[in-house]
Amino acid sequence: MTHKTRIPVRFADIDAMGHVNNAVFLSYFEQARIDFFNTHVGGEWDWKDQGIVLARNEIDYMIPILLNDDVWIQTEIERYGTKSMTMGFTVYDGRATDAPRIFAKGRCVLVAFDYHAGITKPLPEEWKATFQAD
Repeated sequence: MTHKTRIPVRFADIDAMGHVNNAVFLSYFEQARIDFFNTHVGGEWDWKDQGIVLARNEIDYMIPILLNDDVWIQTEIERYGTKSMTMGFTVYDGRATDAPRIFAKGRCVLVAFDYHAGITKPLPEEWKATFQAD
């Protein structure tokens, strides 16, 4: 299952070299992740009882993003385990029709977490069913 999110490039994202700063990509991934969960899990979910924590991020940078680029992120669940899942991101140019330019690829590991008890817990089975169905 894949999900697409448009990411507006803000002037504040641009560094002294004239392109999006490398650290900003993590914020872009966060926006895509939130959009993914809002779309596929919904806004009624109790994130304190069945939350997630970010355990790992990795990014491979390919082409610099400039201020006027049309940035999209394709998000997908690469692995769904017992307590953690891996989410993959492809950052690409939305203007290209045939073969879009890939700006970067990345992934993160998310761990299910109970904020009330302060412990990890199993991922919800309904998420797995939802992610596989879409």
